[in-house]
Formats: sequence, structure tokens, C-alpha cells
Amino acid sequence: MTLQGLDYLHSECEVIHTDLKPDNILVKIEDPAILDRDARDEYVNPLPQKVTDKGIIYLSRNDYGQFSKPTRDNTDYRLRFIGVGQDTTFWIADIWSLGVMIWDLLEGRRLLDPIDKRIGEEYDERVRIAQLTGLLGPPPDDMLSCGQRTSIFYTPDGRFKHSDLVPQDIEFEKTVARISGLEKAKFLEFAKRMIRWNPSERSTARDLLKDPWLYEDYPSEM
Repeated sequence: MTLQGLDYLHSECEVIHTDLKPDNILVKIEDPAILDRDARDEYVNPLPQKVTDKGIIYLSRNDYGQFSKPTRDNTDYRLRFIGVGQDTTFWIADIWSLGVMIWDLLEGRRLLDPIDKRIGEEYDERVRIAQLTGLLGPPPDDMLSCGQRTSIFYTPDGRFKHSDLVPQDIEFEKTVARISGLEKAKFLEFAKRMIRWNPSERSTARDLLKDPWLYEDYPSEM
């Protein structure tokens, strides 16, 4: 559904989203009968509630675990640090965001965690670039040459100023644990069509809709 929506925005409306992140994704309920069952259950066994001056508080029957932290912004889902105008202006920016965001939906965590405790506990742009470099290799020279912020992170000859932060053991295969075998291989091929330094090498939403990973059934190997 997300890909179909992007294809419609990009192809028919000529609009880019620019703010793709898990907080903005609605997931369809596979079995609508769940809603009817929940309504009937609530009628028969109402949830305990407390009325306050700010409204009514209901006690949930389910333990959903730790509270998830809302996304403060979409920095983790955009390739902004180099500041290449094309990448933040056209549909290719949305494709990158979708590719990175898939890990939130499949694995329940982000593809990259741009925090390095050696230098701090907060998000660090240097760490994010280092992790992307470990995953994808260094950005192409032509991309660096037209970047508005390249000089902040790279030397004049194109060397990353914080090469000591680049992880040596990071690779796509190690970031996926919930699927395996052929399904995993096909998924990674699908994701790599979106997560590419060079914007011109990323697939369109319409092309991605034809990817076999979206349609094939794979035997469970877990």
C-alpha cells in the first residue's frame, strides 16, 4: 500500500512526500472482525476506568511492553547530511526514506543506530555517515563535489574526516534476523534497489511494485 501510494504521488500528482517515517504509516487490519469482537468484549466486560479533569483513563488488558519513542523528526530516514539538492527535491528522496524505513517494519528497529558511546549518548551525524559508509562504501566523488555540507565531513580530496568511526563488521546480511534463506536474499535485493548513494541508481516506486519479493511465497526456514 505504501509503494502504491508513493507511485500515485510521484507519477500522477507529481508530488513528493519528504516525510516518510514509521509515525506516518497506517497499517491495514488483516481481519476486520477483530474490531467487532473487541467492541462486543468491551460491552460485556468494560475496561476499568478513572474519570479525571482531563478526561477518562482506561486500563488496558494487554501488556504492550515498553513505550515506544515517537520519531522526533525524519533525519534517520533522509539522506541530508551531504546536502545534495537533487536528493531532497525529487521523488528519489522518498525512495531512500522507504528503503531505510523497511527495517522498522520488518525488524522492529532501525537499520542504523547513529549513536557511538565512545563520543556520546545522543544522535550524531558523524556516526550516521560512518555507518552508511561501512554499509555502502564511500559516497561517489561527484556526489561529494556538489554537496552543500561536504566540507563539514570530508577533506578536499574526498576523505571522510572521521574514518575511525566507520564500523568494520557492518553489512546488510547481518541486519536482518526475522527472515532467512531465499526470502532474506530477495528482500535484501529489494531493499538495495532503494538504498543507494547515487540517486539516479534508485528504482522508482512503480518499478519496485514489480519486484518479486512482494509477491512470492517463501517456505519458513527459521
